[in-house]
Amino acid sequence: MQLPVGRRILPLLGAARQTVFLSVGPEIGLVMSNAFGHLLPNERASDMRKSWKEYKREARQRQRTLDKERERELNTTVYRRSFSDFMREDHRSGFAVHFLILGNDWWAFEEDNGINPLDPDALDEDDRRAAFNSLGKAELVLSVLQDVVETLAQDIAAYKRREIEGRIEELRQLGFAGPDANRALDDLERLKKMRHKLSQRVRNTLPQTRASGE
Repeated sequence: MQLPVGRRILPLLGAARQTVFLSVGPEIGLVMSNAFGHLLPNERASDMRKSWKEYKREARQRQRTLDKERERELNTTVYRRSFSDFMREDHRSGFAVHFLILGNDWWAFEEDNGINPLDPDALDEDDRRAAFNSLGKAELVLSVLQDVVETLAQDIAAYKRREIEGRIEELRQLGFAGPDANRALDDLERLKKMRHKLSQRVRNTLPQTRASGE
């Protein structure tokens, strides 16, 4: 039996003032409406046909956005000293030495030439012989950039860990008494969890590029 357009059917469970109905529309088929007859947001038929994989992907994207927002907040509330001051005062060189190895035009592979380091002494002789053409150069660049990522990640983690420990020490000096004691204890627990997370390793998988060997 064909139902008239707009007729409400099958009232679903819900609060008394937010009872949900299924309705039939001229263009979108079954849709969700509330007790006042208005379509509920994001509940058109096209959304209801999303796969579980799509919902999971959108959930992961929302979580990444939330994590970025939290990191931006921490950048001013917990990480107070600038990263540049940390690098300078701790005498960390970053990854400048890596680019002495990469040299000029390390990103270009249109020509079948090898690596051209800014400082030849910074490059191991075996690596120089292996990076004599564009393929060898690409493999050396990949190896160096992996070292760059590892070095920079270590520097960032060390900086954040030191700043977190500074905020923990400040809380301990202030003590955990008075009207703000519960909030201070919550902050302390949150800082400890952040410090613990920085001790973990992150696994990033890459395609295998070595074809030799068993």
